Amino acid sequence: MSRPEVSVLIVTYNSSHVIGDCLTALGSDLEIIVYDNASSDETVTLIEENFPQCTVIAGNRNLGFAGGVNRAAAPATGRNIMLLNPDAVIAADDVRILSETVSSTHGGIVAPLIHTEGVRVVAAGRMPTAWTMASHYFGLSRLARGRRWLQGHYLLPSDIRDDVVAVDWVTGACLMLDAETWHRVGGLSERWFMYAEDIEFCWRVGRSGGAVVIQPRARARHLVGSSSNTATEVNSAWVLNLYEFYRSDLARSGLQRLWWGVVVGAGLAFRALVFQLQSLRNPAAGQRRSAREFARHSRAVFGSLTTASDGR
Repeated sequence: MSRPEVSVLIVTYNSSHVIGDCLTALGSDLEIIVYDNASSDETVTLIEENFPQCTVIAGNRNLGFAGGVNRAAAPATGRNIMLLNPDAVIAADDVRILSETVSSTHGGIVAPLIHTEGVRVVAAGRMPTAWTMASHYFGLSRLARGRRWLQGHYLLPSDIRDDVVAVDWVTGACLMLDAETWHRVGGLSERWFMYAEDIEFCWRVGRSGGAVVIQPRARARHLVGSSSNTATEVNSAWVLNLYEFYRSDLARSGLQRLWWGVVVGAGLAFRALVFQLQSLRNPAAGQRRSAREFARHSRAVFGSLTTASDGR
């Protein structure tokens, strides 16, 4: 048999409510490997009965996102590897566009434009320095309009044009790279159970000389937060893991580590205040919940400043 062009790696956990749409869109011509993180629902049975073209690896415990992806990658034989969330939907034609773009990244990563609930979002951006985090949370990035020095940790739709756009990181919900690069840089880091591993991975790929880009001709749809049907409160792991990544890999001094925490903690508190004020004008819009979440994240960051000041 000839080597497949793309191996699609999907990690599931109680994903029976979304995995059907994800797999149907991919068609039957791709190598699809699903690692299931010990789901308690019918995810594995549903895939085995309805999508026999898929290889399913049923884990006996939840390894988290990176652990699941790395185990799905082990038997992959494709020239290119695509990471895909079970709550993300991308058509086979868009997968082909990404595959055609990979070679131009010179050992890098390509991702599609992603839509969430009909709205184009840019799940990509710049490395989380104190400046890019401040630009995002204090609203300076809204003035960027493609000017890199003003762009924040998350890019905005106004930063994306019709051509391929070079970025520092893209979301692990949907990205592609060649298999040689995947193995050369060592796959995803398993130092975190979930969150920040995609940014850290893009950082390592960038350091190895590969470009990280968005291909706007390829489109995907992502139901953010719907990969598991287990209801969980939004926690602060995403920002704490990001802080740990900055402290260990990006910061050059203890002062930089401390300053990052102060800037990001203040930025999150500022966002909480904005949402709280907006809730006074429109109490039914969910702004109070957002205010509480940002305030919780701010407290978590400020609570971790002691670790940063110790130089760890």
